[in-house]
Amino acid sequence: MIPSETETKKRGVGRWRPALLFALLPTLAGLLWLALAGAPLQAQTPSPTFALEQVTPPTVPPAAAFGRGSYEQNCAPCHGLNGLGDGPTSASLPYSPTLFADPDAIWGLSPAEMFHTTKFGRIERLMPPWQNQLSDEQIWQTVMYAWSLHTEPAFVTGGQTLYAQNCAGCHGESGAGDGPDAPVDLPDFSDLTYAMTRSQEDWLAGWQAAHSEIGQGWTVDEQRQVLEYLRTFSYIPAWESGYKPGPGVLRGRVTQGTAGIDLPQGLAVTLEAYAQFTLAETFTTTVDAEGNFEFTNLAVDPTISYLASAVVEDVRYGSPIVNLTSEATEGETGITVYATTDEPGEIRIDRTDWIIDNEPGALAVVQLYFFGVSGDRTYTGSRVEGLDLPATVAIHIPPNAEQIFFENGVVGERFQQVGDLVYDTAPLIPGEGTKQLIVRYFLPYEGTSTTYSQRFLYPNAQTTLLVAELPQLQATITPSGAPAWQAADSQEFQGRSYQIYRGATLPATEIQVALSGLLGADALDPRGQTGTASIPTATFAPWMAWGVGGLSVLMLGGVVLWAWRSGRVQTAEQEHELRHEADELARRIAQLDDRYALGQLSADGWQQQRSQLKARLLELTLRLQAGETPHETH
Repeated sequence: MIPSETETKKRGVGRWRPALLFALLPTLAGLLWLALAGAPLQAQTPSPTFALEQVTPPTVPPAAAFGRGSYEQNCAPCHGLNGLGDGPTSASLPYSPTLFADPDAIWGLSPAEMFHTTKFGRIERLMPPWQNQLSDEQIWQTVMYAWSLHTEPAFVTGGQTLYAQNCAGCHGESGAGDGPDAPVDLPDFSDLTYAMTRSQEDWLAGWQAAHSEIGQGWTVDEQRQVLEYLRTFSYIPAWESGYKPGPGVLRGRVTQGTAGIDLPQGLAVTLEAYAQFTLAETFTTTVDAEGNFEFTNLAVDPTISYLASAVVEDVRYGSPIVNLTSEATEGETGITVYATTDEPGEIRIDRTDWIIDNEPGALAVVQLYFFGVSGDRTYTGSRVEGLDLPATVAIHIPPNAEQIFFENGVVGERFQQVGDLVYDTAPLIPGEGTKQLIVRYFLPYEGTSTTYSQRFLYPNAQTTLLVAELPQLQATITPSGAPAWQAADSQEFQGRSYQIYRGATLPATEIQVALSGLLGADALDPRGQTGTASIPTATFAPWMAWGVGGLSVLMLGGVVLWAWRSGRVQTAEQEHELRHEADELARRIAQLDDRYALGQLSADGWQQQRSQLKARLLELTLRLQAGETPHETH
């Protein structure tokens, strides 16, 4: 897993099984939404009118906590992280977003209406439809998280006390209308089909019509407290985990990967349960003398992913993702740990994926490195002059690069720069592709041509370069001492075309990328009609902190496409499903990165959420490698 900032400083680092084909599918969702915000209203198709028959009732009470990640990725850019309508794109909207934090704004809305708006959108108000991005279950979770932003635990607890004293005798402890004094035909507040159709305003009107004498002397707040408690009979509030124990069992073993070294005695294993990429529950146990561990009473919901980890010498080692279902209630996993060393083995780059796009006056560069190291010990780094901490690997950054952004940490903390080299101070675990680093930056240039030099400090097994196409753009890629690369393929991603260049095994070398026909600083992007360059400058500016976060998810799409073409995925249906899942994961990662770069997320919150998304994306890649379909479990 990607560790928190605290864990990083302790030298901890996440580790998944080697992922030789880590892939982020093409999407520029955040920027496309901004482009939509700048599009003429008359060009949009009117949104469908609310129709209850189009609303699918939830099958179980939606857990608002499970919708937090979706809300923060998809809704917060407009509605704000706390529902205050102050998201980074809100200023560019012609209408104010709904203030979910305002009880009065929620008062007259039924959950069914909120679901309908979220699923089908309100394009005339620039609210996009999410039906192609989120399942109905995810929409319900997202909607109820948004709902929960206007209330708090103490408010609901106050309503619980009043309800127990004045209402439970008839309506029952769970709101099912089965109290000892219940008359016939009381409404069932726990009936999800019924509850979703009623707003708080509707319930108050029914209350006053049926028995206005109850609560006659209460304040408005006290009335609303009771109604907020009633709502908890049909959803799980955001301050509760929503995780329900079940018959699941997960067994595993911690293995020592370093020859001649025993496992530490009393080693603790932590199991984290993630629901819709939100941490739902954490469990801890201790391995036995052989390194075996077991977790019981686990939920068997297939949407919940389990990840086990162990920390040895301040380095965190993780397991593959495991999903349990009602048909497969038991699972097995494993964790390999290593002793540490400050002597490097043979460090290599197992794969480099690299994309160069063009904005007027600047190149937008994204690079993903997969590092590996030989031997059977985790390399904790060596001292480098000018650094505060030992360093494990180094990446060359061109001297004129601006807005340098690493997805795994911060330059000056985990990443430290000396001259044109940025060093990673997190450990390097033995194996292939055990360290994945993504770096993004801008390279300004003058005129319409430039030469971009990129040094690779280690042998590079495979390099893939994507260069965005423009009408006059010419690119020549020349590794030092080797012939120029030829374009191997061309692909279109979300309205932009990219030339794909591939390089075989390279020694530590320098690659020259000569580009002509670029956009001058005052030029208009000719791709503006179909790409993201149609975003007005005033709207795009806030995202330049890294507004092209979505660009990074484009970088590795070709890798998965090649896997599909090579026959690992056989059917069009499987291909579509894999595309959709990976695209959604990549879009959410990009939006997280954007929000972190803008200072809207803490480092801990950003890394925790990103690790969840990235873990699932890595698991998807592993399945692609094995030729599995998305529904197979481990």
